[in-house]
Amino acid sequence: MNHTAFNTTASSCGGYIDLGNISLDLRAVLIVRIVVSAFTCPLTTVLNILVMVAVKTTRQLRTKSNVALACLSTTDLIVEVVLQPLHITAASLLLNGERMSYTITGISESTSIICILASLHNLVLMSAERYIVIKHPFRHETQVSEVRIIMASALAWAAAIILYNVGLLQTTILIASETLLLILPIYCNVSVYKEVRRNEKQIAANQVSLEAKKKILRNRKAFYTTVIITLVILLCFFPFNICLATLSYFKSRISPNVGLIVLYILTLLPVLNSLINPLIYAVRIRNFRVAFIQILSRKTAAQAEEVERKIFGQRQIAVNGNINERQGNQTINDKQEPARQTEPHDGCEETPL
Repeated sequence: MNHTAFNTTASSCGGYIDLGNISLDLRAVLIVRIVVSAFTCPLTTVLNILVMVAVKTTRQLRTKSNVALACLSTTDLIVEVVLQPLHITAASLLLNGERMSYTITGISESTSIICILASLHNLVLMSAERYIVIKHPFRHETQVSEVRIIMASALAWAAAIILYNVGLLQTTILIASETLLLILPIYCNVSVYKEVRRNEKQIAANQVSLEAKKKILRNRKAFYTTVIITLVILLCFFPFNICLATLSYFKSRISPNVGLIVLYILTLLPVLNSLINPLIYAVRIRNFRVAFIQILSRKTAAQAEEVERKIFGQRQIAVNGNINERQGNQTINDKQEPARQTEPHDGCEETPL
């Protein structure tokens, strides 16, 4: 995150500048921002709390990978509980034509940057955990634990706070760390993708046992879930960062109204990412859907599974099917019923991530 750009842009667009005569376009953007934030804040808060409670209380979800997901949900929850009210307050002040104090602006800036950095750090943590479980399964089993993942998440927050303060000194450390943050998830996902493709070829050649096939398929689905989360986070954060750098570079040519319009539109993306993440878990991972239903409806696990089947239908998993090497997807032959296995209710076949 370009901290200098954020400060410069926010100062030039906000600060103590009287915005009593703000344009109609800016007024419309501020109203939309307040409405969207007010609608998504409680929904995102509930969804991320559900993720954390589900991982804590559901045996099938109590895996190391899901603990990493819960750590990311904790970051998303902090974004909603702390950052969204600050954005709503700032937008309301601007909408009323009042001067935004440096206190509100400063707190909003600091919280935004720290939360975004913490989200990126937790993304690195998730990608590294997937890399270890695919490339070094024995080391993952013996050296990676839930406690260590939680400690790593805490260190991710500490690093975000430290990097934010280092950024104030205008050193190259922040630039180097940002570059590393981008390189590590890309490297981990590319390496895991190569391993997944190699495993798919082994399945196609019938070179692995049935149990190994099941594990490979679970790991493959978990990998693609991680890739989706990674892409969504990067797509939400990249436009924001590019916007800040552009507004900072052309600040003398851009009016405060235009700068604020762009900022209040693009700053919605990192915040909305906190809503998208738990939705990805629910769509991709059946055990999360069942746990959400069980928590919200106060039903038993069996009743929740039945409700989930009625809503989403009975899913089938083929473990003896061939792998389409071109598409990287599992081929399921409708005529080969013995090759099918109904998705079990105990979550053993469900992806752990």
